[in-house]
Amino acid sequence: MPIPRRMNYRRLHGTFGAGNGKGSVQFVQGMPNVANMSDIANFNVIQWNQWEITTQSLFDSAVYPATGVASLAFFSAPVGQGTGFGGGSKSFSDTNMQLAGQLPNGQMFICTSVEIDFQPTTPTVAADMPAAYGAGAVAAQINDAYIFWRSGNLSFQVLAKIYLQEAPLMMFPPTADLGGFAGFSDASTAAAGQNSRVAFANSEGPTYLLTPNNILITSNQNFKVTLSWPEGLQALTNPARVFTRLNGMQMRLTQ
Repeated sequence: MPIPRRMNYRRLHGTFGAGNGKGSVQFVQGMPNVANMSDIANFNVIQWNQWEITTQSLFDSAVYPATGVASLAFFSAPVGQGTGFGGGSKSFSDTNMQLAGQLPNGQMFICTSVEIDFQPTTPTVAADMPAAYGAGAVAAQINDAYIFWRSGNLSFQVLAKIYLQEAPLMMFPPTADLGGFAGFSDASTAAAGQNSRVAFANSEGPTYLLTPNNILITSNQNFKVTLSWPEGLQALTNPARVFTRLNGMQMRLTQ
């Protein structure tokens, strides 16, 4: 008896994965017939039990206005959102967050230390750059740095729990900083006084380590870092930019 057209259309078209230890999958009408969970492995684009681990930080930046600010939230605006260095949306020079306040699927992060980088005179104010020349030039760089670092507090929250709360911000010095040398020259006449100066200051000290208990941030788990000044606005001579950096190890599922 000839096979009916309907049964012929439903016949098995082949197998996949036979002999590779992942299970054997048969296809009916071009669709996989998954008999058990061992068959699922045939369709993976990632290795669920294998992780790539690299040394990588999570970083984000925010604008600090000259008038001061009550608080700054970090890691809440990914690339393409928020306000970046040039005034447009954030780029990879401003943050490496891909999602707002969480990591994408297939990624985790182990945080080992926390640091802050304060960048005064951002955007550029020529008269108050680290090296300046002119009548009555003052070291606004040093004054602004002292005002920023001496006050405020940092809060590091994962889900609904605060895992770190510390003050003042001087407790979180950056591991990379501006270095150099200074040279001074002065000239004056009866009509005018001129001076040149090189001045820069930043917080110094040991890195703020999260030991002995590092903090694991898993995918789709909300986290944030907040800088707050409940003591009142800390006004500066010029606007600035602030980086917050979580140092540690990035974990990514192997593909």
